Amino acid sequence: MGRLDGKVALITGVASGIGRAAAALFAAEGATVFGVDRNEVAGQSLAETLQAKGQSFHYFTADLSTEAACATAIDRCCATFGRLDILYNNAGISVIEPFTRTDADTLERIMAVNFKSVFYLCQQAIPRMQQQGGGAVINTASELAIVAQPLYAAYCASKGAVLSLTRALALEYAKDNIRINALCPGPIDTPMLQGEFDQAADPTQAKAEGIATMPIGRLGTPAEIAQVALFLASDAPALMHGAALVVDGGKTIL
Repeated sequence: MGRLDGKVALITGVASGIGRAAAALFAAEGATVFGVDRNEVAGQSLAETLQAKGQSFHYFTADLSTEAACATAIDRCCATFGRLDILYNNAGISVIEPFTRTDADTLERIMAVNFKSVFYLCQQAIPRMQQQGGGAVINTASELAIVAQPLYAAYCASKGAVLSLTRALALEYAKDNIRINALCPGPIDTPMLQGEFDQAADPTQAKAEGIATMPIGRLGTPAEIAQVALFLASDAPALMHGAALVVDGGKTIL
């Protein structure tokens, strides 16, 4: 018996990194996974891999930066599988640049992907969960929703908004047996983080400096974050509503 047997989970950002690891883990634990990403090639590759193992995974291509795309993704998931038990809002992007150079287009893009997609997907999913009698929502915030870092002003703002939204929704829908919590990863060895290192003059040094901020002496792995997401998606944390679960190797307590 898997910990998610009989549950339908929609996970965003499944093409790589944490989303890919979570999709594989949730499927292995018995969930029917509806994976969403804008990278069709990588998404279809994941679908072929998981389906070859006999696991239930359906891939849907979408850029979730618009309200219409979010509504379509939820509608398609529910039309395909008849219900939605778990919503894992994992998709996100980062921008590294001085605050005064962040233009309107950049700010709109990062807020649309990191925050507005979470808002709209929750808005579409929660009524379905109410009708079913409950559900679980996992919103990916970040350690940078709690602490700050230079050159990440727009990213920090978007993730802080996700955390505040999570707490507000958790209070509003706790009575409906819907658990809504935030997952706040620290530096995780993903393509997105490597892309940040690659922007530095010396990517190797940048990575070494990033690792130096970690008390455990290494970056986290996508699989480690996926395990925490699995816990939040399972029935185990029945009393967790509006929590900000920081998973950062001790970085934020330095």
